[in-house]
Amino acid sequence: MQTLIESTTLVDNGFARWDLAEELGITESDASFQDLRAEFIDLPPDPYATEEGRNRRYARGIFLPWSREFSWIPDTHLGEQGWMNGYWQADHNPDYAGVLRKLPAMTEAAKNNPIIHKILSFDFAQTRWSPDDAAFPLHVGVHLIKLAVDDPGHEAISSPNELHQDGEPFVFAHLVYRRNVVGGSNVIAPPKYRGKQPEDVPAGEALAEFELAKPLESYGVTDEKVSHYVAPIRRGDGPETGERAVVLVDFTPMRQHI
Repeated sequence: MQTLIESTTLVDNGFARWDLAEELGITESDASFQDLRAEFIDLPPDPYATEEGRNRRYARGIFLPWSREFSWIPDTHLGEQGWMNGYWQADHNPDYAGVLRKLPAMTEAAKNNPIIHKILSFDFAQTRWSPDDAAFPLHVGVHLIKLAVDDPGHEAISSPNELHQDGEPFVFAHLVYRRNVVGGSNVIAPPKYRGKQPEDVPAGEALAEFELAKPLESYGVTDEKVSHYVAPIRRGDGPETGERAVVLVDFTPMRQHI
């Protein structure tokens, strides 16, 4: 059972970066990686951002801290909308404050992809929990998100388009690929800059600025300790659609609140 007694870089610094291709021994030619990449080909538009070049699927699961077992929560069938899952951030995302977003469910093939399960195990190993939280299951959210832009004059935008905190105690981003893209850089800053733009952060106060460039290059944040941002993307000089595809993972305790 993991508690806050033994710390990690993620917990100590509020953020950390990794090369999961190296950590997990995965190459781009691996069949499981090719299968994961293929999941983004026909990723449906985000129903809440159809004009912002954002495509996504979402699934929810349960992680048992004491045994490290993971299982998926069943999807919900919503008639003509098909299989969906609800995503709630309370007021942490000002674009959708108080909105339960109903997002297209991940495919069974994506849920069964061994890389997804390796990512979940790796991410959990970076987290730390109080004894009270670790005595209950953890809720895990898994998002497949692709920003895509065809028009050289347009941008594809993540939400919210500002420094923010997500509300879940630990959040991770894992690049699957980027193609013909300009932009998409990440900024990590102190929590007091939540709601601001990166240019509003005084020189020397940003904690990190970087760009995920290689497949499975990753980072994570301890939500209460930092705010974070990802810049919009634009299409590069090549003829193909500009795309940036990531797997996002979040962990939230399910301890009783009575």
